[in-house]
Amino acid sequence: MQDVGAWGIDLTMPQSLLLALHLRDAAGLAPPTSPVLPDLPPLDPPVRRLHVEAGLEAASRQWADWWVERFPGGADALTSILPPRYPGLRGRTELRGIAELGMDDAVAWCARVREIEKRVIARSPSALFETNLVSGVERELGWRIRPFDLRILVLPVAGAHAWDVVGQPVISLGLRADRDAYLAWLREQLVAIGRLRIARSEGQNT
Repeated sequence: MQDVGAWGIDLTMPQSLLLALHLRDAAGLAPPTSPVLPDLPPLDPPVRRLHVEAGLEAASRQWADWWVERFPGGADALTSILPPRYPGLRGRTELRGIAELGMDDAVAWCARVREIEKRVIARSPSALFETNLVSGVERELGWRIRPFDLRILVLPVAGAHAWDVVGQPVISLGLRADRDAYLAWLREQLVAIGRLRIARSEGQNT
């Protein structure tokens, strides 16, 4: 997490969401979208397919329900999808069967993605880039940005994409890896934060 005085930018790739997305792709699930679940592209790197034929429609609905309950991830979300008890999959028989079949592959794939993430971080903008970007946005707006913590979820899906998921910024690892695209996207977030907070301040003073 980059933390400079009154602001912080935290990019995180929750393990629970990685495991869930692996199960989605490995089983060929097609979960219904919702405000909490955008139409996320396939994973990159791609995953090995499981031999699952029955119960895919039910498992897809169960997967979407799990995602809505557990987004944006965290310790409870991770515990809920892990063996041996899979507590978050209780009553979701078809999805639990897929998890039992594919969790070993999912964990191995996640380890591979973590190595890719390390390489991306090594090539990505440093804290200095983000500090300079905040300063530049403040000069553009003409005022200091009020204290904020910006938590950004990063998902290893194909392409360079960004989503606003019920107020939670989500980006693809491909966008994070593209320095210019990432900084352009981050600048938009900082401008929005700066304008929103000054608007709130003015509203409180009227």
